[in-house]
Amino acid sequence: MLTAALIAFDSPGAPLRREAVARSLGSLVESCVQGLIADALILAAPGRGLDGIADEAGCALIEAPHAADGLAQALKAARRDHVLLLLAGFAVERGFAEEAQDFFAYGDASRARTIRLAPDSLITRLAPGLARPVGLIAPKSALSSAKGADLAQLVRKMRGADLTTRARRVL
Repeated sequence: MLTAALIAFDSPGAPLRREAVARSLGSLVESCVQGLIADALILAAPGRGLDGIADEAGCALIEAPHAADGLAQALKAARRDHVLLLLAGFAVERGFAEEAQDFFAYGDASRARTIRLAPDSLITRLAPGLARPVGLIAPKSALSSAKGADLAQLVRKMRGADLTTRARRVL
């Protein structure tokens, strides 16, 4: 049903650790076993040393100097009509696979769905919709036409509904 694309580019001032990439991929294993995720890609800058992780996980590694280029290549390589974009360093919580399968079975599959960071402050506990978006499920065609690489910007363009399942930061 989905191609998972893990976006593993460093954010300014916070380099991404290889262990965080591996733990993010590990959070998707249950979704693979349940048949939700059919294939996976890692998008990263060249020379990050993620080829070993990609090989062990059985997923493709797409290396590009910029996230926008990597996302464009990933959308071309995606084998499924819907794509899960997930920022490396975050892990989906238990229940994600079931909620996403229900979304495909009973919801409007053409509408994007956003995965937000689990509440980590009083404000995000009171207003969960203010939590940072860290994942997005959307049709591949909609992502291609949106022409962007910043996840927050894509979430705004897609205007998708939030999933109740959240993601947590992995260290």
